[in-house]
Amino acid sequence: MSTTKFLYLYRSPANAPSKPPSPEQLQAMFAAWTAWKTKFDDEIIDMGDALKATGGAVYKAGIVTDGPFIEAKEIMGGYSIVQTASLARAVEIAKACPMNEIPGASIEVRELAGYE
Repeated sequence: MSTTKFLYLYRSPANAPSKPPSPEQLQAMFAAWTAWKTKFDDEIIDMGDALKATGGAVYKAGIVTDGPFIEAKEIMGGYSIVQTASLARAVEIAKACPMNEIPGASIEVRELAGYE
């Protein structure tokens, strides 16, 4: 069976409430992500961290700056790489992701070019 790699970009609204979750909520969130990863273990091949709001650089035309960054209406909450048979299957896996429990959050599913 032929497979394709897909990039999931996790986003949440920049204006979302910033109240930190309780220890119990954190534990429940961790359990939900672990269960999702386990369910699709053969297809989820990498999961990455969120981007920090500060502490980056922009390189353009031979010049390095610490910004300005494009103003965002959403926060990049992390990413995953999924390898599966089709875009339809990749969307099916994304629909089951715990990220969907966050009000206003989204998962962008993009096929990777796969230059070989």
